Amino acid sequence: MNHFLEISQLPRQQIESLLHRALEFKQQERYPSYSQHAVVNLFYEDSTRTRVSFEMAANHLSMPVINLDLQNSSENKGEIIEDTVKTLAAMGIHYFVIRHKQEGLQQQLANTLGNAIHIVNAGDGTHAHPSQAILDMMTIMEQNPQLDQLKITVLGNIKHSRVANSFQSICNKLGVGELVLVAPPIWQPQSLDYGRVTDDLVDGLTDADVVICLRVQRERLLETEHLDLESYRRDFALTQKSLAYAKPSVMVMHPGPMNRGVEIDSDVADGKHSFILEQVSNGVYARMAVFESLILN
Repeated sequence: MNHFLEISQLPRQQIESLLHRALEFKQQERYPSYSQHAVVNLFYEDSTRTRVSFEMAANHLSMPVINLDLQNSSENKGEIIEDTVKTLAAMGIHYFVIRHKQEGLQQQLANTLGNAIHIVNAGDGTHAHPSQAILDMMTIMEQNPQLDQLKITVLGNIKHSRVANSFQSICNKLGVGELVLVAPPIWQPQSLDYGRVTDDLVDGLTDADVVICLRVQRERLLETEHLDLESYRRDFALTQKSLAYAKPSVMVMHPGPMNRGVEIDSDVADGKHSFILEQVSNGVYARMAVFESLILN
């Protein structure tokens, strides 16, 4: 694995290896040192969880980390991202964690710059978020390792969600029993990689083993997509009432940040079924596994 760009590009064995290694890291108190491998975080979109967890993952592996301040970089003088990466590579940095609103940008850079550097996709527009899929599946497997027996429901703005896209791919690769994507018609995807789509919340939640609630992404809505929060809450919010349709042992997850009182209620987000903070914790170990796989390639 020279780059980490999309789940769909990875064979099942590679995905299982990443998950296994992430779980191993979680059980360890001491980690291997890769101090000769520096990494730079290039985040062109706001982020808390993803950026910090990539930084912590690198720190645990003794990798020097540079968080480039894009507001005070040569980007403001017109430098394109390809030249930024080339410049940093000339300084001896070969690992680049990139989040950008342009879909496919990381793939374009990988195609252009080749194997001299290693690119990690930390999110590209509405397209993909592969490390989120790894940490989400890691969290699920800790509680429910028999994936072929699970019903997993993803609820919310599927159409604009890179999280949902990558999660579909990993469910497909690993053979999840049933994946249901619940969204109002305006937010349903035009095509599916795996699973089925419905606008029936009760259908989606009934007997679900896992419910992943997505953020209402106001910044990614098109002008033609009218957002009526009141009707959305009525028909699609994850509340104690709607969650009652799921199994008693249901896991509640959310990639964050949450809009409390919009797509999910606080008593659900903080309740006994919630694994949201466990996702955050697992994100560090999942990203450690990604870094190590690239280093040992």
